[in-house]
Amino acid sequence: MKQRKERSKMKLIINADDYGITMRVSEGILQGMKQGLITDTSALVNSVHFEKSSAMALEAGIRAMGVHLNLTFMSPVLEASAVQSIVDESGRFYRKPGLIPSSYDAGEVRAELKAQIEKFLASGLTLNHLDTHHGVSVKDAQMLDIVMELAREYNVPMRRDDILSPELKGKIADAAGIRSTDMLCGDPAMPTLQESWFRGVLEKYKDTESIVEIAGHPGFADDELRSVTSLVDEREQDLALLMNPALREYVMEQGITLISYSQL
Repeated sequence: MKQRKERSKMKLIINADDYGITMRVSEGILQGMKQGLITDTSALVNSVHFEKSSAMALEAGIRAMGVHLNLTFMSPVLEASAVQSIVDESGRFYRKPGLIPSSYDAGEVRAELKAQIEKFLASGLTLNHLDTHHGVSVKDAQMLDIVMELAREYNVPMRRDDILSPELKGKIADAAGIRSTDMLCGDPAMPTLQESWFRGVLEKYKDTESIVEIAGHPGFADDELRSVTSLVDEREQDLALLMNPALREYVMEQGITLISYSQL
């Protein structure tokens, strides 16, 4: 192995979104955390597989993760009648942030997201950050304020979703009392993590003191996953990349420190 470089002070979080969406995705994420480059994950608490997935994480020695706050997948944790402004006629969430009515009730949103956090905490896992499914936190300024308020209330870091919005960019970085990374790296037009892109991110920041998050969607695909999302085979590609020993060796050679949100 090449000599490890000492000059780099870059810290890198590699977060796996959608823990619990299916058991096979959860299994893949845990494998990537134990044997690969994944340093953190965030759970879809309203998934029917959350309880089994959380127990599986604890059994594997994973004690902390984030909540993937969600208003766009499946059904709410609360009764649909309690959150009528953010569900459709069938009582399910709208599938995209842009479909959530702009007249949504902020109190209902806050209550549902808080219920997701409390359900997570009841599992025995430790909450180490908040992030959001489909970047729903940057739907508008009010939504971002709600998530920021919850990050303060639970005293945990949150993802730099504001980087995804020209109108809201910098809001989290400037907010008092909220810990976060310096940068969230991802390309919405890129359905999978590409090795050339991944190495490019490391090249860009490796000689800086930046704390960077790369978010992906690793996991194992199956028919159940196909029934609930269009992002299926791409997850196995992400997992393969993050399990690549040569890529891990490259990260180590550059002196980049792998961390989780627990270390912010």
